Amino acid sequence: MDTNPRRYLVRMFVFLLSVGVIATLLAAPLIAAFMGNPALNGVILGAFGVGVLYVIRQTLRLMPERNWLLAVKTTGKLDPPERRPVLLATVYAMLADSRHDAQISALSLRSVLDGVAARLDEGREISRYMIGLLVFLGLLGTFWGLLQTIGAVGNVVGSIDTNSNNFEAMMGQLRVGLDAPLSGMATAFSSSLFGLAGSLVLGFLDLQLGQAMGRFFNELEDWLSAFARFNDSNPSSAIGQSAIASGMSEEAARAVLSLSKSISDGEDNRARLLEQVSHLSTTMAKLNEAMADDRRIRDHLAQLNVNILQLSDDLRADRSRQTDIMASEIRGLSSSIAALVSSKNHPGKER
Repeated sequence: MDTNPRRYLVRMFVFLLSVGVIATLLAAPLIAAFMGNPALNGVILGAFGVGVLYVIRQTLRLMPERNWLLAVKTTGKLDPPERRPVLLATVYAMLADSRHDAQISALSLRSVLDGVAARLDEGREISRYMIGLLVFLGLLGTFWGLLQTIGAVGNVVGSIDTNSNNFEAMMGQLRVGLDAPLSGMATAFSSSLFGLAGSLVLGFLDLQLGQAMGRFFNELEDWLSAFARFNDSNPSSAIGQSAIASGMSEEAARAVLSLSKSISDGEDNRARLLEQVSHLSTTMAKLNEAMADDRRIRDHLAQLNVNILQLSDDLRADRSRQTDIMASEIRGLSSSIAALVSSKNHPGKER
């Protein structure tokens, strides 16, 4: 919110000061015109003063709203509930709604801005009425003065004695009788003067108020447009836009968006699951191949174990045979050695 409403207040006060200077310079004729009908002119000036104060008050009401919005933009946090804004109540409700994500739909944005615009226009209704009231009071005084003038002229004309030969007396009577019509004309023209002048001044002040509110609203719209979601390329957004375009409420459209997002997430999860199942199938196939290779290795190891056992039995049998042969040879050798020893010990026997 770059524009400060104080600049429009400065314009108002400068314009009112200029009007006051002009009224001071024309004080004598204005006082004379005011005295034409003090009651009616006093009501007109009183309505003018109320209108001026109201316009200034409505302009000052923009200050806390602007400060609140600047605080939200700067800190990114909402004020406590007791300090919530008045003109920006719909904006506060939107920002305080935790169901909204970082973006809002165009329909929600339009609804929020319409609420703010309605409150701003409502604040100008009384000032517009006061402008029309000043014109109405001026016209009312004009017609009232004309009625007085017409009635007084009728009375003057009716009171003139046309049969009198005293011309001076008749002119004096006419002069005295014209005071009432002139008083009526003073009422008519003075009320129109103050009413139209007051409406012009109040109209300029209302114009400044309208510019201040218009600039405030435009800058608010520019800021909220950053949160708006108009067109997206994803299917869920297309579903949400079609739901909103078909007249569905915002809550229903949000539910449709949530459902479509869930469906899209489910499709993504299913695709990832299928991919994982495919990887698992490939892994199982490789595992089966590895198990078949392991089975063949176990079969070869079993055959090798059988061969080793057979070889061990053959080696054991050969060792037993060799042992028996060696034992028989050793026994034969022992017998030969024993016979040789015996022949040497008994030589006579041998002869």
